[in-house]
Amino acid sequence: MSKDKDYEFQFTDMEDISSSSNIEAFSKPDDSSEEYEEAALDLNSFSSATTKAVSDKKKKKKKGKRRFLKVLLTSFLVLVITGTLVCSAFGIWVFSLNDEVVEEMSKYNLNDLAISNYDFSNTSGALNMTSTIYVDNGDGVYTEYKRLHGVEDRVWVDYSEELAKSGDAEYKGIPQNLANAFIAIEDKRFATHSGTDWVRTISAFINMIFPSGSNYGGSSITQQLVKNLTGYDDRTIKRKVTEILGAKYIEENYTKEVILECYLNKIPLGHGKYGVEAAANYYFNKSVNELTLLECASLASITQSPTYNAPDTYPDNNKKRRNTVLWQMYDQGFITKEEYDTAINEELVLSVNSGNVSKEAINSYFVDALIEQVQNDLIEEYGYNKTYASELLYIGGFKIYATIDPQIQSAMESVYTNSATYALTAKNGAKMQGAMTIVDYNGNVKGIVGGIGEKVENRGFNRATSAVRQPGSTIKPLSAYAPAIEKNLITYSTMLNDTATNYNGWKPVNWYGSYWGNITVKYALERSVNTIPVYLVNKMKPQVPYDFLTQKVGITTLEKEDVDLSPMGMGGTRGGFTTIESAAAFAVFGNGGYYYEPKLYTKVLNQSDEVVLDRPSKGSRAISSDTATVMNKLLQNVVYGANGTGKDAASSIPQMKFYAKTGTTNDQKDLWFVGGSPYYVGSCWCGYDIQQDISSSSIALKMWTAVMSKVHKDLPAKEFEYSKYVVDHYYCTQTGGLATTACPGKDIGWYKQNNLPGVCTAHSGEKLGTPAEIAEAEKKAKEEAEKNQENQNNTVSNDNTASTQSETTQE
Repeated sequence: MSKDKDYEFQFTDMEDISSSSNIEAFSKPDDSSEEYEEAALDLNSFSSATTKAVSDKKKKKKKGKRRFLKVLLTSFLVLVITGTLVCSAFGIWVFSLNDEVVEEMSKYNLNDLAISNYDFSNTSGALNMTSTIYVDNGDGVYTEYKRLHGVEDRVWVDYSEELAKSGDAEYKGIPQNLANAFIAIEDKRFATHSGTDWVRTISAFINMIFPSGSNYGGSSITQQLVKNLTGYDDRTIKRKVTEILGAKYIEENYTKEVILECYLNKIPLGHGKYGVEAAANYYFNKSVNELTLLECASLASITQSPTYNAPDTYPDNNKKRRNTVLWQMYDQGFITKEEYDTAINEELVLSVNSGNVSKEAINSYFVDALIEQVQNDLIEEYGYNKTYASELLYIGGFKIYATIDPQIQSAMESVYTNSATYALTAKNGAKMQGAMTIVDYNGNVKGIVGGIGEKVENRGFNRATSAVRQPGSTIKPLSAYAPAIEKNLITYSTMLNDTATNYNGWKPVNWYGSYWGNITVKYALERSVNTIPVYLVNKMKPQVPYDFLTQKVGITTLEKEDVDLSPMGMGGTRGGFTTIESAAAFAVFGNGGYYYEPKLYTKVLNQSDEVVLDRPSKGSRAISSDTATVMNKLLQNVVYGANGTGKDAASSIPQMKFYAKTGTTNDQKDLWFVGGSPYYVGSCWCGYDIQQDISSSSIALKMWTAVMSKVHKDLPAKEFEYSKYVVDHYYCTQTGGLATTACPGKDIGWYKQNNLPGVCTAHSGEKLGTPAEIAEAEKKAKEEAEKNQENQNNTVSNDNTASTQSETTQE
């Protein structure tokens, strides 16, 4: 090889291999060429064979490095380009997702969410809130009675950091210790981050790849709130990004105080309890404002695992976690060392309160009826459909102020669950059923039972409100006697003929199988005669009592076919009565003649104490107070009269008088007893769901007296308020006229002043004075006699004294 060629070789050996000309120079010639052989000879002459081999090896190594660097550089460039494209695409996706998240999060107005003040026609952005039933404890102060909730049991409680830290005794919201406990364990940088705690998030990510034994999540309180609001819980990048974007949106639009309040009211805390108030009620039977530091730490420990950190079912897990909470609170400066030491050594005392009513728990018949009434009123007031109105009761967070008296309800249930005593057995093995309603004289329902035996389902058949049964003779005071007295057709002692009478081919027959001839109204009602009320209904025409029942005293379950003599006069109706409507109708005889529609609540409020429904007591005049008084007195004879069909009940309320009416339908298929004391009216029905004969004719009376004796046991004696325009007079039991001194039989009757009977003309003599006048005259006569006797005794005493003095003088 020439020198030039040798020089060229040495030069290219030092040049960058990337040069195309040098690459060409390094191209291997054909093995058979002379030039290649010559070059080989020249190289061998230039250096030894060993030197040549080493040189070749170095060349190959350099070539491999250069190829690796080229591949690496190419790969890096590909990664950069790909990463740029991916990041750009991710950024575009996140940007587009942000609009979706903002639209989703805008549904949740946290300021309204905090007070559950949402539009009930659109609850898509609202929390499910527990409705609470409150009752009057007797002095006008309402206390919690029962709760109604669906899957989530939640009671909203407010949070104000300023008030919580101030120690204001009037503040009943979330205490600062509770807020700090959750912040300390869940989100220590809550006060400073803007939605996402990146330190915690990155640490959680690293911990996920390289587990360190620490067990905490990367979500901030705000992110957790987003997850709880949206319900998104899948383990995907989209969910995490959505959570971060949602947290950013919330932080930009709401204060930390509002965020924390919503979070603490939203979180699940075990056993179906959502939010800190429901959890405090359940675990400690307290409101949150009453919680101790240890109890606050215990609740904050649950949220990591609501199932396995619950203090009642997994106490060891809860203790371990709450010790960590307490340490974090101390470490972050929320509590002092002394507070930490005290709490860490304190024993956690649980008072698990599982008595709250859930959607699945068995409610009382009263609660069932209350739900039904509120539901129907929501439908009527707001136009909701039945399904929505029913569900709203369990998610609407209502405060329902019920009319129930828990002691009365308990007394009723103690009798009606005693199936061994009262569930009579029919020939075919069926068990007798029954129902009862108790109301006060303003229409407030105090207790309801809708069946005999243990209640086993919710919203089932409630016989007190839904069993429409023939009223039998309990219809007579309402359909015949009260309207007739109101129209001045009869008086307390009017004489009417109990006789077989043909009404277009139909003859009413008395239950005792005979007729008594001329009898007074008092006796007819006391004895539950059939012919007399039929006579009165015929005299007034059946439409009159029908209108009275349906338009004046709230009976809604009659049918048009009931406008006839037998249904209106004897109670053999096609429709019928329910115990709740029967009780309210009979109340007109004890409250001066006013009808009040029966109600199970007085008002329903939302979480911000705004009125959703209102049921004030508004009575309407059904009969005059005069008629009500006369009817009250007439119906007392059913209980206290010698021939009263309800006289076996007389001793049930010994300290006061009450009025009542029995009722029995054909073949004894339905039995009733309806009566009122000066406090309450109770209507009791007994019968079989599929009608058949009842073996005991007195079973309704027995059940009524068993309940009412318990209800009135500790009540002080009380009198009915009677009309001052009703007067009492003696009447002749043979004629019904006002009695004279010559009438052989007399009794006391009660009369409206504008409708007094005439004086008896069948017997001579002078008209007797009123019972009060006669009593006053007898009192004066007695006092006069006693005075005369005293004077006589004094005279005898003086004579004896004078005689003694005379004897002494003689001695």
